[in-house]
Amino acid sequence: MCASEDVESRTRSLAQLLDVPFLPALDAHAPSAAFVERFPIGFARKHCLLGLADDGPTMPVLIGIADSWFLLDIVSRHLRRPVRPLFARAAHIHAAINVAYQEREGQTQKLLESLDRDSVLSALEQLSSHEDLLDTDNRAPVVQLVNLILFDAIKARASDVHVQPREDEVVVRFRIDGILFDTFHLPKTLQEEILSRVKIIGKMNIAEKRLPQDGRATVQMGDRIIDLRIASLPSSHGERIVLRLLDKSARLYTLDDLGMEPKTLRAFRELVCLEHGLLLVTGPTGSGKSTTLYAALQAINTVDRNVLTLEDPIEYQLEGISQTQINEKKGLTFARGLRNVLRQDPDIIMVGEIRDRETAVMGIQSALTGHLVFSTLHTNDAASAVTRLLDLGIEPYLVASSLSAVLAQRLVRRICPECADSFVPNEDELQFLDLDVQKTKGQVFWRGVGCDACRKSGYRERLGVFELLIIDPAIQNQIQTRANATEIRNTAVAHGMRLLRDDCLDKLLAGKTTVEEVARVTTRTLSNQAVE
Repeated sequence: MCASEDVESRTRSLAQLLDVPFLPALDAHAPSAAFVERFPIGFARKHCLLGLADDGPTMPVLIGIADSWFLLDIVSRHLRRPVRPLFARAAHIHAAINVAYQEREGQTQKLLESLDRDSVLSALEQLSSHEDLLDTDNRAPVVQLVNLILFDAIKARASDVHVQPREDEVVVRFRIDGILFDTFHLPKTLQEEILSRVKIIGKMNIAEKRLPQDGRATVQMGDRIIDLRIASLPSSHGERIVLRLLDKSARLYTLDDLGMEPKTLRAFRELVCLEHGLLLVTGPTGSGKSTTLYAALQAINTVDRNVLTLEDPIEYQLEGISQTQINEKKGLTFARGLRNVLRQDPDIIMVGEIRDRETAVMGIQSALTGHLVFSTLHTNDAASAVTRLLDLGIEPYLVASSLSAVLAQRLVRRICPECADSFVPNEDELQFLDLDVQKTKGQVFWRGVGCDACRKSGYRERLGVFELLIIDPAIQNQIQTRANATEIRNTAVAHGMRLLRDDCLDKLLAGKTTVEEVARVTTRTLSNQAVE
């Protein structure tokens, strides 16, 4: 922050001396678009100045440092408008500056329209360790372009940015709520400079274009710290690069936030409070498994428990929990890490993923020796997790005695609340969903029409759908006899388990998602059941 207590005291004294209002809070005041447009964020931060929106003849300007009083005349000349001062705490002004400059629209497209190859040939400069994406002034054009693309991606809540060369252009695509959108079309002539810039950010070798590479970086957007995982891959039209964005300042979800229906939530809460056992969360990549595990760890993280995790990567920092980053290049695998974690007197262990037999054996042994173990598997449904462990070579009696439950999950997109509209589905849609036309008569169905808030998609954010398989004595007996996934699933359903599709349909009828989302998320599961 730009002001210490002494500076704030001087500012308050100056406000009192000049009889200028000192605002205790800024919640009711909007920033001026004209000020944000004309003054770079570096100037606003350095001098703790921010113009406020006002339809009157003069523009209110917030001042957080007494010395900045003398800059009001310069601000007035640049705005070509009289200004009137208002004082406020420097911390409040800094927070308002970050928000104001994050709200800028359309900068990337404007820059794209003015770029040409000659303007970016010498633009590849080193990033600082915490590059601030809001501060684009005085940057070389290609640096501005890459920063603004990342800025737009973070603002759009994208989880991934794809830089994909094609024959005559370079397409930048954002993955938002699990779906890819073409966002920018860049000139082919700028391909090498853009790709090199991204590789420099990730501290990758810009001369190596024939082999895949991985890189990491940290960037800053105002007060938000964003971790980047960067991967390059040679293709027929040049290297393509994917950046995974991980917002360190994003809030952690609790179990109540995940979208479980009440019965499933109660059962899952009981399971995560067990003294020992193995609890698996399954689903494809990007289905929210880590979010669920973090929520579970938060729910049981108390001062009388020793909680340790092995992760690749560590996505969020959890207070009071010891988290270890897996590093396979240096020999720290999940299996080796788990072996060492057991010497740390743990009560609860979270293993990021069971990838091989050795990790599975260690996890099961840990569960059998009095520890509660959480982990993930890549399977399509809950019952398939059991057969997956058996396929890894684990003895059936070990799986039956150690496994407590399996939670399978997916993410469905929520209907955008800004453009939600009711409609009547046709008979084909109802039959596809196995819904009785007569029973759903009068039922209100919803979908998003598409608006600016949801990028015309009709969806905004996501929620989970779940399938909880509890290992009861009947299923333990089936595991012992190596029953297949279909047999285990049928037994679990007979004992009250609700399938992913059932949970999806409940959320459809509750107006939270759409027919298309139910079909997209659960058709694969149905086909697998048919195959099995």
